[in-house]
Amino acid sequence: MNDILVIFIVLNFLIGFFSDIGLNLMNIVPSLKPYFKNKTIIGSAFYAGLTILVALFVTMILSSMIFGFLIPLQLEQFYKFIILTAIIGYLADWYIFKAKVFGQDLDEYYKSLGIGFWGSAAFVVSVTMSYFLVKLVGNLRFPYNPSLSYF
Repeated sequence: MNDILVIFIVLNFLIGFFSDIGLNLMNIVPSLKPYFKNKTIIGSAFYAGLTILVALFVTMILSSMIFGFLIPLQLEQFYKFIILTAIIGYLADWYIFKAKVFGQDLDEYYKSLGIGFWGSAAFVVSVTMSYFLVKLVGNLRFPYNPSLSYF
């Protein structure tokens, strides 16, 4: 379980990190230009990964309190976890906007795309990718462990 937990956490950080680099280099969200202008590519990617980790730790703690597990290992757990992930992602995005966590660099982004949905969506994508990658790695490393089976 500890290996799986670490892999899940690291994957979420890396997905946030590299997704941010992709957004920065491809410039597919023009309203993020002011944010990226004031940071290095690696710096903004690190903040994205860190933001994912903070939201993930909150989600894991709440999941442990509500559902009795830190990370999803079964598909049924994944469904519960992903609902919590969407809610925490929305609230985290709202908090980032209201508290001006990154200063005013994201004001144009929030004005054009709104608060909550895209932060939630990004977090859900990260957790979903991490879950299935952990399942893949787990099934390769522990092929007979029933707690790591897909269903």
